[in-house]
Amino acid sequence: MKQCSFPCATIARDRNDLAALRAHLLEGYQCLDAWLAMSRLVTDARQRRDCLERAAVLAPEHQEIRERWLEAVLEVEPDHQLAQARLNEIHTMRLLSGVTTSHFQEQQRARLLGEILVSMGAIDNEDLRAVLRTQNNGMPITTDRRLGQLLLRKHLISPVKLAQALIAQQQERSNLRVAPQVLGEYLVEQGLITPQQLEYVLAEQLQLDLQGQRLSLGQIIIRLKLLPAEAVERAALEHQRSFWSQHSY
Repeated sequence: MKQCSFPCATIARDRNDLAALRAHLLEGYQCLDAWLAMSRLVTDARQRRDCLERAAVLAPEHQEIRERWLEAVLEVEPDHQLAQARLNEIHTMRLLSGVTTSHFQEQQRARLLGEILVSMGAIDNEDLRAVLRTQNNGMPITTDRRLGQLLLRKHLISPVKLAQALIAQQQERSNLRVAPQVLGEYLVEQGLITPQQLEYVLAEQLQLDLQGQRLSLGQIIIRLKLLPAEAVERAALEHQRSFWSQHSY
């Protein structure tokens, strides 16, 4: 599977072309932008729910997408108690987001990529703010992946330094018992590869990306002979099942 950036430049001209969006996804691209565009174009409620479900998988920490997906679930299944409960939680947390008493303490979270890079001395706050203000097709940077890509293209950091920051973030998430969000985190958690091997793979992936070669993490792991293809495919399926189980979808 090939991972698209968000927003996806490939489908920029095809956002209103349902056939083109489907063709892009059928080519094997994991494209958040395409699934979101399709969710706005389809007229069947079940199809809209399914499109938003795939988008929620690709952006598990994006609350707005999750909220839209849960609303779509309830449109199809009005009596879906779990979806209603999850949606109520989101609405409640939004109401409480401005409450700052001793009864409501901020939940610990792994630091964002930019925070880690600044703490490492890889970039300064001024550079980070400048890159975060960068927009593409009117869309602000919303993901760590997008931030990392821009920092590399502006030659503000090296692939090795970015890989080190991503590993530090993965280790923080692991210490906080946060469920693995990407395949690399899952492979480390399961003991299939070491953090050092993941750092090397990430650096290789980032270097290839700068050269215009978009390879998935799994493809590089196989290419470097860290794991056989069968093991990577099996882990990818197990990771996906773990994700759905974790969130009770």
